[in-house]
Amino acid sequence: MAEQRTYAEAIKLLDSLQSNRTIVSSISTTPSDMNLNAIPEMLEWTRKAGYQPKDLAAPGLKYIHVAGTKGKGSVSVMVENILLQYWRSKSKPEALGRIGLYTSPHLIHVRERIRIDGSPISEALFTRYFYELWDRFSLAGNGPDSETRPGYFRYLTLLAFHTFVQEGVGTAIVECGIGGEYDSTNILPAEAISTCAITSLGIDHKGMLGETIEEIAWHKGGIMKAGVPAFSSEQIPTAQAVLENRAVEKGADLTVVERSPVLEELKLGLEGDFQKDNASLAIAVAASHLKTLGVTEVITSTSLPHHFITGLETAFWPARCQYLIDGTTEWLIDGAHTHESIASTAAWFQEKYTSARASSRPPTATMLIFNQQDRDARALLTHLITMRHMKGRIFTYAAFCTNRAFKVPERSGEEVVDIDVKLQEGLAKTYMSIDSNPLNMVYGSVEEAVELAYKVSEGDERVLVLVTGSLHLAGAVLEVLEKRGIKVGTGDER
Repeated sequence: MAEQRTYAEAIKLLDSLQSNRTIVSSISTTPSDMNLNAIPEMLEWTRKAGYQPKDLAAPGLKYIHVAGTKGKGSVSVMVENILLQYWRSKSKPEALGRIGLYTSPHLIHVRERIRIDGSPISEALFTRYFYELWDRFSLAGNGPDSETRPGYFRYLTLLAFHTFVQEGVGTAIVECGIGGEYDSTNILPAEAISTCAITSLGIDHKGMLGETIEEIAWHKGGIMKAGVPAFSSEQIPTAQAVLENRAVEKGADLTVVERSPVLEELKLGLEGDFQKDNASLAIAVAASHLKTLGVTEVITSTSLPHHFITGLETAFWPARCQYLIDGTTEWLIDGAHTHESIASTAAWFQEKYTSARASSRPPTATMLIFNQQDRDARALLTHLITMRHMKGRIFTYAAFCTNRAFKVPERSGEEVVDIDVKLQEGLAKTYMSIDSNPLNMVYGSVEEAVELAYKVSEGDERVLVLVTGSLHLAGAVLEVLEKRGIKVGTGDER
């Protein structure tokens, strides 16, 4: 039977590749520094895909490269939306071209990672370019075996570059996966990059990037290139010192971006006070990129160009301080998964909760849905519950579930699937030890936690539900809500 070259089959083949989690675990537990092999290996996969690095600098294609711990996606999408305002205008700069965006991870559909002109690429386009690369790797490896192909993230990175080149994209915003110096995206030649950006830094991926903020800053600063303007959010002094040394080492001109006063007068599309820092960085990056295209905009502490204002006010990024209302159930969804980001989420939730309590119809209950599979989940939960924003029993209910979106259907005569919830049971015990609230549940799926939230909000009960701890959890919640007919904003329904 001939191979079915459908989108569904392409996804199956993609999922058969070595996962990013496996690779991260391997690097984290291997005594030798496997990071040193990352770029040579990625360059070899690029060659097998039919490209040399210089080919990625296709005529008219310029990249904006973004690294950081927190806010990479938010900054990237704000820059994208600012540039889209110029692209859609009658007087759009010819050199701007179509606008591509590559981010990770995805929430529901893998195509979310590769966007062109503000929307995920279609199933047809994804399938076409996926198999073009698949066949090239088959020829280069002299066989159909999956070991002749790169891992999951590397494949998608090359697929994004291939798509941007083939589709005639003029500006591509590329977010690093992990780190910077050895990240798969860091094969882009300096002449192809217009601007580099480094968002707020924190402790994450310690096995790959190091135990200290200084080590992590060294990795993130690795995306800076000689002669390419680089911008950074304000960092703690020790991290900033490392970035400045890296800039000198790389021959880059690094500018530290402070929060812009003009943002105090704007209502950003992305919620949360910390987004003003991300927006300030996005303004600097977008202005720098436009300048390379011959568009000089006057930006001051009191005024922004119209396209910048519109871009910032209408930017949207699901699962990042996302607020959804479905009848009497109000969803506050944020994929925070580091101590610093969970603190920002707590402040955002408290602001929403305080406002709701002061309204004419205060909430009758609140609920927490939490999970984290890869990091120290108990420490993260403890940090959330014990923060000053969360003092007192702020949650009426709590649910600890796996990242599995849907319940395993029960079929007559079939063996019941045993789902491991030991981690979630441990989280429930940690929660009880801090909050002493017996109204906490453990579930094998997100769907069951969502069902509880709707059961609590039956009738005229107004319930605020905070979902946090993991982007994978946030994505699964959005997937369940999407199945219930709610528009969640991941791109396909827009």
